Amino acid sequence: MTLPNRWVSQLAALAAWLVAALVFGLWFGGAGWWLAGALALYVAHTLRNLYLLERVLDGHRRVFLFETRGLWAEICARVDKVRAKARSRKKKYHRLLREVRESTNALTDGGIILNAEHEILWFNPAAVRLLGLDPMTDIGHRLDNLLRHPDFVAYLAAPTGEGVMIPSPKEEGWITVQIIPYGEEQRLAIVRDVTREVKLERMRRDFVANASHELRSPLTVISGYLDSLADDPDMPAGWRTPFGEMQRQAERMTRILRDLIELTRLESAERTAPHEFVDVVGMLKLIAKEFQAAGNRPTVGLTLETDVALLGSESELHSIFYNLVNNAVRFTPPTGSVQIHWKSDADGAVFEVADTGIGIAEEQIPRITERFYRVDPGRSRASGGTGLGLAIVKHALQRHQGTLSIRSREGEGSTFSCRFPSSRVVFRAGAARAV
Repeated sequence: MTLPNRWVSQLAALAAWLVAALVFGLWFGGAGWWLAGALALYVAHTLRNLYLLERVLDGHRRVFLFETRGLWAEICARVDKVRAKARSRKKKYHRLLREVRESTNALTDGGIILNAEHEILWFNPAAVRLLGLDPMTDIGHRLDNLLRHPDFVAYLAAPTGEGVMIPSPKEEGWITVQIIPYGEEQRLAIVRDVTREVKLERMRRDFVANASHELRSPLTVISGYLDSLADDPDMPAGWRTPFGEMQRQAERMTRILRDLIELTRLESAERTAPHEFVDVVGMLKLIAKEFQAAGNRPTVGLTLETDVALLGSESELHSIFYNLVNNAVRFTPPTGSVQIHWKSDADGAVFEVADTGIGIAEEQIPRITERFYRVDPGRSRASGGTGLGLAIVKHALQRHQGTLSIRSREGEGSTFSCRFPSSRVVFRAGAARAV
């Protein structure tokens, strides 16, 4: 391995120093003492330079060295260069930190940094405004000790991407809190004031509910007169078709208003449905029988793999089951089939409807539970659909802590599955059977 030039020159200087000491020792006598003295001076000089270098590394200004060139001069120059870069980097980081603080202070959303134990490490002024936090006393405390709402405590124990909405602890209103993991065992809590959005949503629901109730009365009167006129034997033959169309549209409007009122009720109700005993087996038998008796419809089969019941709202559960079966029947040709399944496992119970209908395109599946969204608008209107059935199913399931999953392929049919948690299931003795 080839030594760098600076080390070669340093070793050459040491050798020259020792040779000079040996010459003087031979000239004056006592060569060993001369060599020992030379080595001692060299070690002292090296220790002095190491001491000065250590002071420079500790942050002191550069201390004067006797060397203007050579190894120690180059080392000192390199240290000065590294320190200059470090100072420049430090200024850059301080400037960046100042900009980050100014930007976070300007945010309208609250930001709280938490450690793995949910203890507060830092928060911005918006968090003070939204939650009433105090920088002098709340740093180091667990966030759930300061924000004690049960929904937030449960969410903090198992955060999801959607966040949680709770009443504001400081003033009348609503906030959302979302936990975002980052770094090593750290979390960022984003707090947002959603009072305005909640009020607008409430105004929208109230408007829809009031408009639906107000329109229902005149629509009932119109439908009554249309029925009376349609039954009039003296009505000209040319008017019967227009009156029949008016009756059909009035019936469709009535169904839309009824579903709007039901959807508004579900959105305005408590988040959790009551725990009333519901005989699911008996309910499914009646629903299947209704569709089996209808003419020009696909074959409807019911398979009961369990006789468990549910704890919930009977009307809402009936709405879930009926809407899903009705959708499957409406979008399945008369030559097709619709299979209804009721089964249970260790995780709860599952209601499933599988059909051989037109199916749903993959890109449409995430949107089909939206209000008035239709996979096939023309077919849905022609079959009397309101576009609100699946939205009602979604909200009713949420009130029962259930989940909806959809498997479908365009042209090959669809399968809608509703899973109910075990806390909603009541097990009863009885053998599995098929109908």
